[in-house]
Amino acid sequence: MGGLSNRIVKNQGYDTVVAGKLALPDGRLVDGELGIKDGRIVAITDRDALAGSERIDAGSGLVLPGVVDAHVHTRSEPAEGLTRATTAAAAGGVTTIVDMPYDDPTPITNVGAFIQKTAAVDREAITDVALWATIAKTGGLDEIEELVSAGACGFMRFPSIPDGELYLAMQRIHAAVSLIAFHAENDDIVRRLGARLVADGRTDASAHAAGRPPVTETEAVGRALELALATGARTHVVHATLQRSFTLVERARGDGADVTAETCLHYLLMDEGEMGRQGARVKINPPLRPASELEALWRLLAGGSIAYVTTDHVGWTRDRKEALSIFDAKSGVPALELFLPLMFHEAVVKRGFSVGRLTQLLCENPARRVGLWPQKGGLALGADADLVILDPERTWRVDEAALHTPAGWSPYHEREVRSSVETVLLRGRRVFERGEVVGVPGGGRWVRPRSEKSPVAA
Repeated sequence: MGGLSNRIVKNQGYDTVVAGKLALPDGRLVDGELGIKDGRIVAITDRDALAGSERIDAGSGLVLPGVVDAHVHTRSEPAEGLTRATTAAAAGGVTTIVDMPYDDPTPITNVGAFIQKTAAVDREAITDVALWATIAKTGGLDEIEELVSAGACGFMRFPSIPDGELYLAMQRIHAAVSLIAFHAENDDIVRRLGARLVADGRTDASAHAAGRPPVTETEAVGRALELALATGARTHVVHATLQRSFTLVERARGDGADVTAETCLHYLLMDEGEMGRQGARVKINPPLRPASELEALWRLLAGGSIAYVTTDHVGWTRDRKEALSIFDAKSGVPALELFLPLMFHEAVVKRGFSVGRLTQLLCENPARRVGLWPQKGGLALGADADLVILDPERTWRVDEAALHTPAGWSPYHEREVRSSVETVLLRGRRVFERGEVVGVPGGGRWVRPRSEKSPVAA
């Protein structure tokens, strides 16, 4: 097996041995075993080579690294919070989330709030959680270095920070060897167009996209990239939806900028026609795009232009998504629990992606970009034993009433899915098994990023 049996730390008494088809970081899918001790992977070898206190045999199932979702909002909807969001994550094979800082009612802009949130993670989370911070609109520059030292993975920037303040912030983020992430929409254009649509009496679902045309995204991407080139700051564009956005990112990278971009599950599974079918339920910022853009995203994923995929999960309850005017409905959809099964179904089953490429996009690359690799994101010696056993053949249908999110609804209700999460381990301990979340609040931990950052895999 290509020397697989040599990848062992010898003379170990294993707590758990997991056998199955292992998705390794080099892209291979091999029949083998993992030895786990003290929550870490300490052996990777051939089948039937290891003995441990417990043995988990995946049979014909796949053994994947736990998913790292680098874009989650657990505290925007007060009814959700860390415990319920990470319950949904555990049920879907997402073993690490990187939580956004836009907590209701107060964003995470200072060290005091950040430390309080890390303590909340250690009390409340079922999976592991790393944290983004953000920058106050004014007076936030002096918090940057302290937040980096405290363990923020990076800084999420919505469009409200003045450009001059942003430029200075990016200089300091570069000096601190941190990461800045951009919500790439031109806020001024969005506000102006939205006001005009409201004045014209437009409250229908299609008015949402009309108020956020493609230029609102591409102009903001271009501006972010120029600032990245000028300051040297490590820069990431979140939830990009357009082929042109990724073209701009590729050009900036060719010019020497350290820039990456993600897209989200919903932009890969739904196009703008879904607004006509589901209305405000699928109101998302940026909006769903034409089917031609959806197909372009899949080509870019296959070609390596998109660094990774996230959910941008937010568990809005039904009442916050239902409004007489589309402009009053909340933006965003819940997706944590369905992320891995839906991506496996669409990418591997339908579009022929390799399992190795899928794990790059959902596990390895996000972990690398936010500084969690090699602790998270791969089945490798020394990594946390965060594992998912996936049945690639089981077919089932999404039932929104059966999901763990308090939202009580899903934009993917009644979709047929081939692939099922069967067992999930977090640092070697079961958090999901046979359809039940068995992890407990406090079983998850806050994860501090490493100071050394790894480039994403193409």
